[in-house]
Amino acid sequence: MTRTADRGDELGGQAHLEQLSVQPDFGRRGIGRSLVEATLDAARGCGYSWMTLCTFAGVPFNAPFYAGCGFEEIARPGPALAALRIHEAQLGPDDLGPRIAMRIRL
Repeated sequence: MTRTADRGDELGGQAHLEQLSVQPDFGRRGIGRSLVEATLDAARGCGYSWMTLCTFAGVPFNAPFYAGCGFEEIARPGPALAALRIHEAQLGPDDLGPRIAMRIRL
């Protein structure tokens, strides 16, 4: 059984955290933060300057969690990230609640 998932990609020439999840039974143990830190370290090692992500704005273990890791909301995403947000909206996650793009300088 998988207890965590972490998937990074490249988007618009920068690192992009596509997905991070921790099975709820294993939450609140620092696993998610460790996964974020490892992903950031890997992106730095690849020479990226920024990492972006898209997440739910109001879910405590989404945008507030990432803000605690140093990510900030992007008011005007660049072309690649804006296109991804449009694609995500077409797939339906935005129907579940407001989503935002975030980034962190590496």
